[in-house]
Amino acid sequence: MPSRRLLLAFGALAAVAAVSVLVPTLRLVVLAGDAALLLAALVDAAAARRCEISARRLRPPLLVQDEPAEATVELTAPGARRTVRVLLREGASPAVAAGALRTAVEILPGRTTVWSYRLEPRRRGEHRLLPLTARIEGPWRLASIQRELLPPESVRIYPRIRWEGRAGWLLALAHRRQLGLSPMAQIGTGSEPYGVRRYSEGDPPNRIHWKATARHRRLMVREETWEKSGRLVILLDCGRTMASLDGRRSKLDAAVAASLALARVASARGDQVLLVAFSDRVERRVRIRTGARGVARAYAALYDLEARLTESAYDVAAEAARDSEFRRARVLLMTSLVDLAGAQLLREALRSLSRQHRPLFVHLEDPDIARLAAASPEKAVDAYAKVSALEILLGNRRLSARLRHAGIETVSTSADRLTLDTLDLYLASLRGASRGRRTLSAAVRPVASPRPAASFTPAAAGL
Repeated sequence: MPSRRLLLAFGALAAVAAVSVLVPTLRLVVLAGDAALLLAALVDAAAARRCEISARRLRPPLLVQDEPAEATVELTAPGARRTVRVLLREGASPAVAAGALRTAVEILPGRTTVWSYRLEPRRRGEHRLLPLTARIEGPWRLASIQRELLPPESVRIYPRIRWEGRAGWLLALAHRRQLGLSPMAQIGTGSEPYGVRRYSEGDPPNRIHWKATARHRRLMVREETWEKSGRLVILLDCGRTMASLDGRRSKLDAAVAASLALARVASARGDQVLLVAFSDRVERRVRIRTGARGVARAYAALYDLEARLTESAYDVAAEAARDSEFRRARVLLMTSLVDLAGAQLLREALRSLSRQHRPLFVHLEDPDIARLAAASPEKAVDAYAKVSALEILLGNRRLSARLRHAGIETVSTSADRLTLDTLDLYLASLRGASRGRRTLSAAVRPVASPRPAASFTPAAAGL
């Protein structure tokens, strides 16, 4: 491959050749110069071809969406007696980097040259790093050859795992509980039967166990403790409404991260967690075992979950929850409503779940609808869009009010607060609270009052 220097030299000889029309004696000079340049380029290319370069790519083992990572390439030229100049090109998928990465490096004999560059994971899932190609220049820099130093490589980009502020603090407490500590003091009376004992003066009448009283022929009361192992089913909507973008991330990205954070907290508490992703059908069904390895398997099973451009079948999700859990469980449904047609189907599905389970509803607000509702219309089309957005917001509020009236705990939140509000709703439901964030202090109370963690890195996640 000719270099720029060789092309400039040939251009200079072409200018001399133009003058040789008037001066015939210059023709031999031009021919000799062309032959010399061509021979030098061949010799230079042969020297570049004999140069052996070894490369090794180093990158973080865990790539997380919207968290930049540093990657390096180590280059050595074994057996080289001169400084080798190399032009590198690292191809990457648009989901991993903004574009192809290029640089020029010089490899000194007997030394290792390191090239560092920045990866910007944008989309969850499995993506490819294209081959690392190198253009090796000859010693005279008249010609170069191109060679692939590293083959293509697949990388996985996981949902968000680190959280700031109070959400990170709750996850840190859950991690401490996994290690056998007791980060939360539970107050009040429990709800899980523990045993029966003889009645003592001062025991409340509603704790009298009448069957045991008849059997023992004396007053017996129930002893209850805190529930150690509950059941939680997370129904994650992957339908059309979750495919819209909120900034650079889709609503499904925020919902997947919030669902996995909730699974970490519930699993640390000892709950048996089942996560069901659905659209017009059941997409995935992941049962999360307690412990760090179970959460790691959940991340590995859901990191590449994508939304399908179909209408969400809430009745299918409710049927999947009923078929998966026969005992009473908390069923948290996470979705985003942008039309009034799906509200009735959602309401019927939640009411059918309430006959057997305890449903919780998390609604992810659509930023585009909120923007249209708050905008000042300038044209007739804008006015129609504003009226439609206001009607959707009003329908969602009516749906939330009806669900609360039916005893179904609900929360409506934005994408940046989805994880925190979901965790609060779950923790508050442990105490039977009607609203998550307002009654959180009645559900759990920290033994100490540490400052909120700046970030949370689950060392036991095993990812």
